[in-house]
Amino acid sequence: MRKFILIMMLPILTACSQTQEVDNGQSQWDFDHQVQFKQTKLSENAYRIEVIPNAKIKFDRLATFLIRHSLEVCNSYGFKLEVLTGIESFTDRKAHPNKIFGSLAANLECPSKASS
Repeated sequence: MRKFILIMMLPILTACSQTQEVDNGQSQWDFDHQVQFKQTKLSENAYRIEVIPNAKIKFDRLATFLIRHSLEVCNSYGFKLEVLTGIESFTDRKAHPNKIFGSLAANLECPSKASS
């Protein structure tokens, strides 16, 4: 009986362990930070990352995710992050409590790898 269960579970576990290539610009979900984002490759070392806001997720978590994801994409420090939209001021929530804020979008430029 144990062998039968193991044989039945093996294809399921194998399918779950395979990484799936995501289309450029397709919406993705990060389970660690609980945020939704889109990543578009602009050139060899340049990307556009858009973190989609959620009513349950605060801005500080979106910004932290953006920096951590940038490090993960570039695999090194020294990346350049240019924020395009999505920065709130301290009074935005007080002045416009029901306003739907836009996505936190930034261009990411990874350091070029010098050939040795």
